[in-house]
Amino acid sequence: MNEPWVIALAIIGGGIVVGAAAGFFVRRRLVRSQTRPSDETLAGAAGLFTFWIVALTSLLVATSLVRPESLESLPRQLLDYTPRLLAAGLILLGGYAIAGAAARLVSFAFEQASGRAVVRAGRIVRWTLLGAAGVLALAQLGVDTTILLVIVAVFGGSIGLASALLVGFGGRDIAREIAAGRYVSRYLGVDTTVTVDSETRTVVAMHPATIEVTGESGTTHLPYTALLENGFSTRN
Repeated sequence: MNEPWVIALAIIGGGIVVGAAAGFFVRRRLVRSQTRPSDETLAGAAGLFTFWIVALTSLLVATSLVRPESLESLPRQLLDYTPRLLAAGLILLGGYAIAGAAARLVSFAFEQASGRAVVRAGRIVRWTLLGAAGVLALAQLGVDTTILLVIVAVFGGSIGLASALLVGFGGRDIAREIAAGRYVSRYLGVDTTVTVDSETRTVVAMHPATIEVTGESGTTHLPYTALLENGFSTRN
């Protein structure tokens, strides 16, 4: 094997090793500076971006040793294309950060409206925003993404509208139960004996929207608003 090829392969291998180490270092530094575990996604993206920058640089250096004539016009092309590449990387990193924050916000809104954690809603929002960031990054690189951008916009708009309708209208009854539950919890607790509709029951558990009681008729989940509307008496 010719000496230039040996050196080129060594440079590529060294670039991969150095890129992996640099990516690992960047990811660890960002993870330590984050306050939420979910922010590790952004740190991972930054580490991967660092790895590819170092690896591609080593590949260019190796190519210049093996076939210098193939890179005669490359410096000018790199000067024209590098800003686009960096901008695309920053768009992806920003998309990761925005997607994570929006996913947490939507999950919190759904949890407040329904009284339970809704992980799927946050994931849908996260992947929609990541898709939009990917389309914008491709557009920055000069790829024609008109159709993809329209699809992502329609898909994201539909999800946003459906989420707003669900939280605003579909969650009203649940929100009313949660509010009633907060008031009732001042007087009831687990193992409290409560009389509802002339039947004495024992509180087993208190859920966000219902209270679980057991009695002669078995275990029942009662909405908190039913207790307030029909009245109840307690005995500890």
